[in-house]
Amino acid sequence: MPRPVDREGPDSVTTTVTLPAQRDLIDGQWSVPAELPEAPLCHPDTGELLQARTQTAPDAVHRAIAAAESLHRKGSWRTSPITDRIAFLRRVAAALEARLDEIAAADSLTSGVVRTVTGMFADGLPDVFRAAATRLAAEQGEQSLSGSSGPVRLLHLPWGPTAVIAPWNAPTFTVAKKTAFALAAGAPVIAKPSGWAPSGPVLFAEVLAGAIADAEAPPALFQLVHGDSETGQLLAQDSRIRALAFTGGRVAGAEIARAAAGHSTALQLELGSNNPVVVRADADVAATADALVRGFTKLNGQWCESPGSVFVPAELHDALRDAILDQLRTIRLGSCLDPTSTMGPQANRPQFDRVADAVKRLTQDGATATSTTELPDLPGWFHAPAVVHDADPGDTLDEIFGPVLTLHRTHSDREAVELANRCHTGLAGYVFGTDLDAAFVLGAELDCGEVKINGTSVLDLHPESTQGFWGGSGTGAHGDAELLRFFRGARIVGVDNPAFPI
Repeated sequence: MPRPVDREGPDSVTTTVTLPAQRDLIDGQWSVPAELPEAPLCHPDTGELLQARTQTAPDAVHRAIAAAESLHRKGSWRTSPITDRIAFLRRVAAALEARLDEIAAADSLTSGVVRTVTGMFADGLPDVFRAAATRLAAEQGEQSLSGSSGPVRLLHLPWGPTAVIAPWNAPTFTVAKKTAFALAAGAPVIAKPSGWAPSGPVLFAEVLAGAIADAEAPPALFQLVHGDSETGQLLAQDSRIRALAFTGGRVAGAEIARAAAGHSTALQLELGSNNPVVVRADADVAATADALVRGFTKLNGQWCESPGSVFVPAELHDALRDAILDQLRTIRLGSCLDPTSTMGPQANRPQFDRVADAVKRLTQDGATATSTTELPDLPGWFHAPAVVHDADPGDTLDEIFGPVLTLHRTHSDREAVELANRCHTGLAGYVFGTDLDAAFVLGAELDCGEVKINGTSVLDLHPESTQGFWGGSGTGAHGDAELLRFFRGARIVGVDNPAFPI
C-alpha cells in the first residue's frame, strides 16, 4: 500500500505526499501487479520507504498486446473520422487540467526534481494533446495524386499496436507526448513507465481511461503495464507490436533494439548523450557560466541534453571555472518538495551511486572536482553539482547523467570541434560566442541533432524543430511533425498503367 511520508526537520518543509497505488490498465480493466521484493521506491529527500516497485505478469502483458492487436485489426480507431480523433485528443487535454498538481507532486517525489520544475512539465501536458490534435488536423494522412491511368492516393496509416517505454526523469510528460501522437496517428498504445517512476503515469492513465469511457472509445485504446527491463523485453520482442518509442539509457536501448530487430519493428530510440559545449574566445564569460550552471543543474543534472564536456580556450579556462563556481554558490540544494529549493536530490540510490562513482573515477585518474553548493541537512541522495577540470578528454567521452560538468582547455576552435566530435553520442551541443555568424558555423560542424547558441534551455528552438538522434544517441528524431510521422507508415494505392513497358 502507498505510505504517506510526514517530515519536518532541518533544511526542510513539512510535507505529506501519498503516491497512488500502482495498477495495470488492460483492456479497460484495472488490476494490481505483483510487488518486486528488491529495491523499493524511497523518498529521495530522506531514503524512507514509499512503496514497493511492481512487475506486470507476462501473461497480463500478452493480454494487453492481444487486446491492442484486436483493436487495430478491427479498425474502429484507425478508420475513425479524423474529426473524432481530434475531438478525443482535446477531451483528454481538458480532463488533464484537473490533475496537474497531483501529477507534478508524484513526478517530483519519484525523480527528485524540484516541484516547481515538475509543475512546469505537468502544466504542459494539456498542450501536448492539443498540439497532437492541431498536427493531425494539418496532416490528416491522405493525399490525392494524379496518375497516368487514374487516381492515386498516398496514405499515411498507423503501423499498428504501439509501445511507449518511458524514463524516470520526466516520466509523465514522456508517456503523454508519445501517447498523444500515437493516438493521433490512429494506433492503440501500451505504455510502460520506468519502474522507478510509475506514479505520475498511473495518474495520467486514470485521466485517459476516464476520457475513453466518456467518449465510448475502445477500452484497449490505451493500456498501462509496469516493471523493469523484463516487461520492456516482452513488448519489444513481440511481433504484434509494430512501433516502439523508447527513451532511456544506451544499454537498455541496445537491448530493446536487439529484441525488436527480428521482426523489423519501427523504432524511435532516444538514448543518452554526453553533450559537448564549445566556448569561443569571444564568449561572454559571465553569461556563459550562468547558462552552463542553469543547464547542468536542470532536473538535478538528470536530463539527456545536459551540457557535459566543455571545451574552452586556455586563456578563458580559469575565469570560466571561477565564474561557474560563483554561480553554484547561489544554488539552493534542498527537498524536492520545498518551493524554495532550486535543485533537489538524485532520484534514487543507484542513480546517486552512479554519479558519485563517475566523479571518484575521474579524480582518481588525476582530475580535480570542485563544488561550492552547500549540502542540506537531510539524509537523502543529495549530490552537489561539481566542476571537474584537468581530466583527460578521453576519460570523459561517456555521459555521466548527473550534475557534473567537465572543463577542457583548447587552443583553437578547430581543436574544440574535433574533441567535441570524439564523443560517441549526439543529442545536443552548445556554442557560446558573441560573433553569431562564427558560432553558427561551429554549431553546424558539431555531430549533434540540436545545437543551441548562447543558451541551454529544454524547449525546442522552433515549433517546426526537428532534432535527429546522432551517433550512439539513438534512432529517429524529435519534433511534432517527426513524431506523428514515426507512428505512421506510407502506403500508396492507385490505378496502374497497363501500357508501362516494364
